Amino acid sequence: MKKFYQDLLASHNLHKPLAVNKEESFESESLKKEKILQQVPILGEWEQVGRGNFVKDGSLIHLKSPARFETYPADWPQDGDYTSFGMIGAKRTFLNENWETFNQLKLVVTSHCKNIINPAITVSFTNDGKIKVPDKYDREGHHVINLENKQTREYRLNISNLSRDAISKLEITFNANGSYMDLPADWDIVVEKIFLETNQENSNVKGWQILKNDLSYSHIGYPKESTKTVIAHSELVGEKFLLIDEKKSEVIYKGHFQKFDKTVGTYAVADFSDYKIKGQYFLQVGDLKTKIFKIDDYENLIKTSLWKSLNFVFCERCGCPVSGIHGTCHQDIFAEFNDRKIIFNGGWHDAGDLSQQLVQSAEVTLGIFELAAKVKNSDPVLHARLLEEGEWGLDFIFKTRLGNGYRVTSAGVSRWTDNQIGSMDDARARVHNSPYDNFLITGILAKIYLALSAEADLREKIASILEIDYEDALTEFEKDPFKHEPISWEHTYSTSKSTYLATMIWTAALLYQITDKVDYQLFVEQKLVELLDCQENEGISLFDGSLLKGMFYRDEEKKVFQHFNHQAREHLYAYALAEAQKIVTDKSLSVKLLAAISNYGDYLKYLMNFTAPYPMIASGIYEKNEWQDKESFDKQHLLVGPEAKIEFQEQLVAGEQIAENYYIKRFPVWFSFRGNNAIVLSMAESAAILGKILADKSLTEIAYQQMEWLIGKNPFGQSMMFGEGHQFPEMYTVSSGEIVGEMPVGVQTFENEDAPYWPQFNNATYKEVWVGLAGKWFALVSKLLEEEEYEKVIG
Repeated sequence: MKKFYQDLLASHNLHKPLAVNKEESFESESLKKEKILQQVPILGEWEQVGRGNFVKDGSLIHLKSPARFETYPADWPQDGDYTSFGMIGAKRTFLNENWETFNQLKLVVTSHCKNIINPAITVSFTNDGKIKVPDKYDREGHHVINLENKQTREYRLNISNLSRDAISKLEITFNANGSYMDLPADWDIVVEKIFLETNQENSNVKGWQILKNDLSYSHIGYPKESTKTVIAHSELVGEKFLLIDEKKSEVIYKGHFQKFDKTVGTYAVADFSDYKIKGQYFLQVGDLKTKIFKIDDYENLIKTSLWKSLNFVFCERCGCPVSGIHGTCHQDIFAEFNDRKIIFNGGWHDAGDLSQQLVQSAEVTLGIFELAAKVKNSDPVLHARLLEEGEWGLDFIFKTRLGNGYRVTSAGVSRWTDNQIGSMDDARARVHNSPYDNFLITGILAKIYLALSAEADLREKIASILEIDYEDALTEFEKDPFKHEPISWEHTYSTSKSTYLATMIWTAALLYQITDKVDYQLFVEQKLVELLDCQENEGISLFDGSLLKGMFYRDEEKKVFQHFNHQAREHLYAYALAEAQKIVTDKSLSVKLLAAISNYGDYLKYLMNFTAPYPMIASGIYEKNEWQDKESFDKQHLLVGPEAKIEFQEQLVAGEQIAENYYIKRFPVWFSFRGNNAIVLSMAESAAILGKILADKSLTEIAYQQMEWLIGKNPFGQSMMFGEGHQFPEMYTVSSGEIVGEMPVGVQTFENEDAPYWPQFNNATYKEVWVGLAGKWFALVSKLLEEEEYEKVIG
């Protein structure tokens, strides 16, 4: 902790990035444990692929290239959409060699690059055996290594999960993607040695079962009034565990591991929930012990994660120099509208690439301001820094507003451009008049207005456009109600009618609270009736004799349940119900609304039964024939072929059947876009909101437990926030390099299974860092802090 605050001080409260410390990363800790049983060098002739120069120098692979070319590769998009200047690399072919006796690849790499932002190489495998690699979505078999520039380093890759019974090709490549401020720049990469190895110490990459020599626990600690468990392999059932005070070195609690075998396997679980004294502890069983964790209030448990997440957001700034990462960027990404050109930089880069999404930056902005309001009194330094970063986001929202409902919405960029309009590397941003986006962004601005203090100057600026933008959204909506986004690259493309209704209700309810104009209240009551008609309120009869209700469908026809499989806005249902409850005056509608809230909360609690003892909330309920609804299927699942509908059915039966034709999926049905962090955080926010309304602490606990899942309490014992907790893996952050606080898209599944899959391989999408997750983290924490503050007042 002391080291972290020293790093924070050195960053001048995040005006330059926090120092990256990899000592407790998954890669560093794995390297310390390895026991090599055999090592075989990969020899033979390598061939050049792509652009640049391949220098043949004995057994070395020496790759050189300029940082940019003045043309795009002939077979790549010539408009520059999601395109670099070309790939440079080398390949080695094999006669379908079986590498199954080896479980890791090791290589020694030297980087001598000049003015390259984050030198990195991609290692790619091709397997022509029983399971093909890469897979049909080109996700499997690629791993990016962020290099230490001007240094020689040894890098290790766990390939135990890789299908490798008939390896036909190995490639080492990188993409020329521009340079720092377009200064003269060159790539110069030397790969000296490549080995196949057998490591006796392997790691868990797939499935729910934890390794025998590991313990799964919450690295960020446990709220003092909450459930507190540590999960271990079933061999430890009956063994004594000790909870030890780290400062006093005293045993302060004893118990025995109990057997748990109700859902996803058999485990040993140590439960010390009834111990509620604040402090720092570790749990020990025999020679096996956790690292130190806290028992404390929410705010003290998650404070460092907030600074780290904010660090990630700051480092993803677009258009603003970030010391040690990039200079002013993307001044030649522009939109054209009514004979005008609008520069589309600002906000924050979307993910591991450099694309930009207005809606995502707006959602991050909301999370920042909501959190700022909750830490104003307890942490004025963090509060001030959050307001500063939030204003950067507001500036982008204002900047991209063109009037009459039109906004600059997105751009697909994966390169550092030269900042000069008129050269070949310019990129065009998209402009749309999307009523859904306008309702959502207006709601975001209204919520920010309410989160700001009464004297804040920003309030007047926001208030000046709220009703104008709402009317623009309503006018366009009435022309063609519930029309979806025009192209699939927009982040709100998959929006259903029920999510649309929830967004409109939330926005109108907030505007009523700001303006006291009755038209907004009447609109909320009208649309609320429609939204409740999209909810299951009669109940589905389950095999266990109970009724399941409270979940939402995509529309009132109730054929397809609402699912999120990448983008996730589950929280909008809770937003709508919570804000509507404040203003609805019709008594019969109020009764229905409270029932809807209660049923929705019961549904979320029901989903927790399918992953215990792990705290991850299951993704939801599916009906077996949903795939036959072409309109909704095509909106939910992007970049898929006709085989996806067959795979949908295979993924469905991999879940757990709960009734005739109905299944619970622990992970979503998904295809090219996989990773569930946004989903669990969005559902967690719903749980936190409903928990406060219903005074149901079990829902609040579910909300916090999703954070536990992300920070260590998972089958892999890994934290999914870089620099927070322990065993955090290096991620797909190819454009900007590793950043303290980054979070990836999330745990995926292997092919059509319904179990967690988390290989060291860090390809997109599952291990691609995603700035939107920081916004969801802030939003969730703000709800938990609000609940904690409420409990202190009443108790």
